Amino acid sequence: MTYDECVSWLQTMLEIPLNQTDINFQRIIPAMFLYAEGRIYGDLAFLVTTITQEHRINALNREFMLPDSVRVLEHISVCTPAGPITSTSKRTTLERITSAALDMFWPQASYKPSVPQKYALIGGTPQATLQGGTFALTPPPPLLKPQPQKMYHVVRLMPTPDKSYTVELTGIIRPETLSPTNNETFLSTRHAELLLCACMVFASGYQRDFGAQAEDPQKAVSWDAQYKDMMQGVMVEQARLRGEGAGYTAQAPVPLAQTPRAP
Repeated sequence: MTYDECVSWLQTMLEIPLNQTDINFQRIIPAMFLYAEGRIYGDLAFLVTTITQEHRINALNREFMLPDSVRVLEHISVCTPAGPITSTSKRTTLERITSAALDMFWPQASYKPSVPQKYALIGGTPQATLQGGTFALTPPPPLLKPQPQKMYHVVRLMPTPDKSYTVELTGIIRPETLSPTNNETFLSTRHAELLLCACMVFASGYQRDFGAQAEDPQKAVSWDAQYKDMMQGVMVEQARLRGEGAGYTAQAPVPLAQTPRAP
């Protein structure tokens, strides 16, 4: 389903004449897709949105900013030796601990820099770098300086890396929303029915059908119930795709027999 097809179907379901330009409807289209896709990605864990991307960490700096594209960090692997990843690179998965435990085990950031073994995820900005052989708190590099009112996730490493290693960040990303410049998305092609349901929940609010005094107070509620019903099927499908069925297979869940069977 393309962007134009989705908008056309929504106009039909919302009873907006296709030959009529509804300015208010055109204005809410971006917000409608933002709400729909944001809700779906928040409710469901799609295997396709879990990716691995490379990131370079600086030598003698125990913190780095998590890229904004990573919404949920699952694990980090450090590739050794230092430098670009090659076919002979060895990957070591770091153990995640709390920031309190990391600071307790490794209170002095400059103590014996080496290959990181553990990490903690915190909020804020990178704090310290080691320059000229002495460790001191310095402002983050200009490119990493956060803008006012912007929040970041920061990865704190233990021990502080002694070299500039390449790490692989595996986590969940949020794909771009359906728009005129992004004509097709994963949801519009693989789960168009779920996307339309979520859009109709938002669009019903545009038609003032959320309140008890609206013309059709059950319209948004009905679409929301339909969305939740359809979501259960997609959830089972994604669980099968991840091998979370019986015996870690792709088999669908099967109800148990009510009466025990004879051997």
